[in-house]
Amino acid sequence: MEDLIDGKRRIEAVVCRDENGPGEASFLFDRNGCLLDFRGAVPCSEAFADMLSGICRNKPLVSGREYVEAMWEGRPYHVCLNRYIHLTLGELADIQARRFPDREAVVDSLAGVRLTYREVKRRSDGLAKGLMHIGILKGDHVAVIMDNCWENVVTKIAIEKTGAVIVNLNIHEKKDMLECLLHRADVKAVILKQGIKNREHMDMFYQISPELKEAVPGRIYAPRLPLLRHVIVTDQERPRSCAWQFEKLMELGMSMDDSLLKERMKAVRPFDDATIIHTSGTSGVPKGVMLNHCQILENAWIHVQYLGLEKEDRLCMTPPMFHSFGCVGSVLSSMMAGAALVCYEKTDRICLLEMLRKERCTVLCSVPTVYIRLIREMREGKAGGEDLCLRLCVTAGAPCPEQTLRDMKRVMGAEAAVVMYGMTEAGPGISSTSMDDSLETAVSTVGRLWPGVTGRIQDLTTGRVLGPGQAGELCIKSYGVMKGYYNNPEETEKAVDREGWLHTGDIASLSEDGLLTLKGRCKDLIIRGGENISPREIEDFIRNYEPVEDVAVVGAPDEQYGELVYAFIRPKEGAVVTKEGLRNWCRGKIATIKIPQEIELTDHFPISATGKISKGQLRSLAREHLEGRVPRQTEPETGEGGLRQTETEELRQAETEELRQAETESGGLRRSDRETAVSGQRAGETGKDGMDTWQKS
Repeated sequence: MEDLIDGKRRIEAVVCRDENGPGEASFLFDRNGCLLDFRGAVPCSEAFADMLSGICRNKPLVSGREYVEAMWEGRPYHVCLNRYIHLTLGELADIQARRFPDREAVVDSLAGVRLTYREVKRRSDGLAKGLMHIGILKGDHVAVIMDNCWENVVTKIAIEKTGAVIVNLNIHEKKDMLECLLHRADVKAVILKQGIKNREHMDMFYQISPELKEAVPGRIYAPRLPLLRHVIVTDQERPRSCAWQFEKLMELGMSMDDSLLKERMKAVRPFDDATIIHTSGTSGVPKGVMLNHCQILENAWIHVQYLGLEKEDRLCMTPPMFHSFGCVGSVLSSMMAGAALVCYEKTDRICLLEMLRKERCTVLCSVPTVYIRLIREMREGKAGGEDLCLRLCVTAGAPCPEQTLRDMKRVMGAEAAVVMYGMTEAGPGISSTSMDDSLETAVSTVGRLWPGVTGRIQDLTTGRVLGPGQAGELCIKSYGVMKGYYNNPEETEKAVDREGWLHTGDIASLSEDGLLTLKGRCKDLIIRGGENISPREIEDFIRNYEPVEDVAVVGAPDEQYGELVYAFIRPKEGAVVTKEGLRNWCRGKIATIKIPQEIELTDHFPISATGKISKGQLRSLAREHLEGRVPRQTEPETGEGGLRQTETEELRQAETEELRQAETESGGLRRSDRETAVSGQRAGETGKDGMDTWQKS
């Protein structure tokens, strides 16, 4: 694999006037120093390009970023060299089909489907040609609403082969948020799987635009989604009049000539946008992170190197494919190595332990809560835990307890455990421990920065760069830093400064020997059962409840799931708000895990010096109330909208089931509602709500 990657490497030379300043011109050279592409505001002389070519020829083609000085006509220039894998996802899939035609590529136990690399190519080619047949063009945005299944893998490869951009959507989104995201992402086509966890997404589309019920494939009219032209569904048993049928469209493409697809693939360039992965924004509405082919494939390759993945490996993934830990850290990494990807989707029909044993999985990528549950089941002697073949456990998404890391080896029999840290905006990987690191390192740090990632710690107030061991905000530069949030330049400017540094919002320190330690996380972010919950989104929603004057939501300690949602409510004068009444009103409108588990009535909120509600004081108060040290303001014993006992139990059961799903599905990349507010911090504000992270402490 190393020979393949080396043969596809390119060097991008970004010329800057000032050190670490914004690039003014970008040159792309192949491994021999030949100029492939130039991007700049003004034309550049051939002689200047030749000078840069000489610099590139003398540099090793390994992953990473390097700054060099160059003199031209008596003037100094700063040159940033980025080394990239110069491939597209479609090209990678075809290369692996030639190298490993008969090796298993995807195993979908729930569907009973096993695909070789040759079959993945055949089906993705067919679907790609089908998509081109109905009018999907290079640059079009195609949304994918699917769980972890073989169709998801084939669909994403097919979309990339057409040059279109994948828009990843959370399968748990409610109707209103789904409409908002489709509209904001300028989606032209949607490919969805019906009946995911008993969710009928096609019915949501009918609710958004009833006109779809009368539409026919290719002639969609949806006033509330004016750019939408096509819907493709996998459901063969219940065809919808407006939708193309997934299998038939794929079979149609298989019967078509390959020449047009080959021409289209030639037009797709590695620096073209490949995917949009959503992560919550400051308003609670998810923001679409734009990443190109080079970024996600380079990240996948570093995964392969750090995990020591080989073609003989069988990688089981539990994070959802709409998160970057799932799609990059699992799907693309296994493909890059020529390994087998074993898809896991939580269901009563599939036992994870039994599947790990039956499929002889050697690598498991998951979140700490899943490992805790698996270890508990193995200690209890649950069937399926015997004779596991795991050599490596990979964890991300939340801090992993020391005992759990120990038990990955002692109980699960893994040879090593690796802790990873990243965020979608970073492409997504930032750092990880290695298989050779000690348990102490894995427990207390998130390892070392990856090749190609430059990090620095800045003082939260002044922005001054701090030294080793000092805590401040982690800022990074890397090949993986996003192009931006789609259609959201304001938030992009807050996240990535003019010098190209991504402000993570994480409080961290870097040791002398390069170990990264996370000191804290976004204080407003609630992590329940491994799932990130945006307080702002819940607050905006609850403010629509008639008896509520205002609301502030914080996280409070919870023994079972880490944190619970605690809402401080200020009722309107004379109004009655009860816990049961509010939870009943929320039911079915927002995700169950976002419904407050505890409610506190208040006459006023603590206000900070800047005039904002002090979430820190509210968190302390919530913790004291739960511990019984401070009596809470009692809610009325009766009120409108109360629940019967059976309804309360149903709601608790629904929440428990959703949290169980979150244990598996929140994966490494969690959605968050961090308020970066870089400009505000530089003015002296230290509050920040942050981004989408894999690992927090």
